[in-house]
Amino acid sequence: MMNKKNLVLLSIMSCVIILLAYIFSKEVKPAKEASLPFYHYNPDSNKLTKSETPDLKISSFSFTNQQSDLVSEKNVAGKIYVADYFFAQCPGICKEMATQMQRLNKEFIHKSNFLLLSHTSKPEEDTPEMLMAYARKYGVSDHNKWLFLTGDKKQLYEVARNQYHIVNDKGDGDQDDFIHTERFVLIDDKGFIRGYYDGTDSAEVDKLIKDIYILDDN
Repeated sequence: MMNKKNLVLLSIMSCVIILLAYIFSKEVKPAKEASLPFYHYNPDSNKLTKSETPDLKISSFSFTNQQSDLVSEKNVAGKIYVADYFFAQCPGICKEMATQMQRLNKEFIHKSNFLLLSHTSKPEEDTPEMLMAYARKYGVSDHNKWLFLTGDKKQLYEVARNQYHIVNDKGDGDQDDFIHTERFVLIDDKGFIRGYYDGTDSAEVDKLIKDIYILDDN
């Protein structure tokens, strides 16, 4: 018969084996694939809500970049990109937003399927020449990767409100209308909106970077 000492030792060994088997099973078990929400806009409440199914999608637009080249929805087809609104002479939040966009540019500079689109809120001031100077100020070397866009104010504001849903206020892009927001918008390679972030908050941009990698892996 097995003595008490051997019985205790056997019990301990059994517990260790069970514990190791449990730990190993947890490690080799495939992690649940991370995913990002889609977004839905309710015109009655003027609010965005998260959705499990594709909904808000960027459609057509036509603007001019810092190289005076035409940029449309064709240029972003099949690419992940981040969009924001700023203006070159902004004395406040735009500087921090540009610094955070600069982080994104450095992080994903070598990814051919990634773009940054910075739209001006003041197209009457921000000519392609002004935008080129602004791009150089923030160290842009690849002007086909980080695009600074200007164009017709009504279209810029229509896209901001009715496609990106980057602001909640109403307006028609007339002379007195003005958009000023710290929000970054993440769009996937099929044109669907997948996230909103505070572009002045480095922790939010940390999350944005992780989310871009999630989209890139899916």
